Formats: sequence, structure tokens, C-alpha cells
Amino acid sequence: MKTEQAIADVELRHGGKVVKRKSLVDTGASRSVISKGLSEELNVFTPLKKHYALRTADREGKLKITGFSNIDDVIFQGVEVPGGARFEVGENLREGVDLIIGRPEIDAWDVIFTPEGPKPRKVPIEFEIL
Repeated sequence: MKTEQAIADVELRHGGKVVKRKSLVDTGASRSVISKGLSEELNVFTPLKKHYALRTADREGKLKITGFSNIDDVIFQGVEVPGGARFEVGENLREGVDLIIGRPEIDAWDVIFTPEGPKPRKVPIEFEIL
């Protein structure tokens, strides 16, 4: 898969603030992660009492998770995600990356990968409880 096929336009809205970012959509990520800077910009940073680490694909890579952020409204590739989303807050994401959409959201939003990039399989996005 080419890099551009794993990049999505994401708009985050919370408390009257709106930010638009390119997001990495990573099927190997066990969590969805937002940078601490972006979390603070949206004023949604909630600290964890106990920090933890997520392993990354780098041999020695560890991502320090220090909190979480609940975002009211998420627009993924122009499609509203019902109920918004929760992201883990990573303090040491690589430069130029503010948002990673991981496996839980890929599955929940039923994201497929196309030559033009990731997109929801069905619009509007619907959730099911089976």
C-alpha cells in the first residue's frame, strides 16, 4: 500500500473549536492516538493517573500515553462519525503526525482502503450491536 492510500482528511470539532488534519490510518495500531499538542489545542486533554507505553513498529519505539481525549464531533473523509470518538494522548508522536486512526476505529467505522485512500464502506456510518 502506498503512503497516500493510508492518509485521511479528518476534522475534529469540540467546544466551538474546529481543526482539520491529515491522519495516518494504521491497521497495525491497537489504539487511536492524538498528539498532546492537538489535544490541548482542542482543550480536551484528560490526564491519566498512570501513564503507559504502546510499542511502535520501530525496534526500540515506545509511545508514551499520558491521557485521553473525548472529541464531540469527528468528520472522517467528509463523513460524520456518530457519537464522536475517544483518542489516547501520545506525548512523543513522530514529527508531523498529530493523529493516528487505529484498528478499533477502522473496524467500528468499517473503513476500507482504496487507491484514492481510506473511506467508510457505508455512508452514513452506522454501528451495530450484535
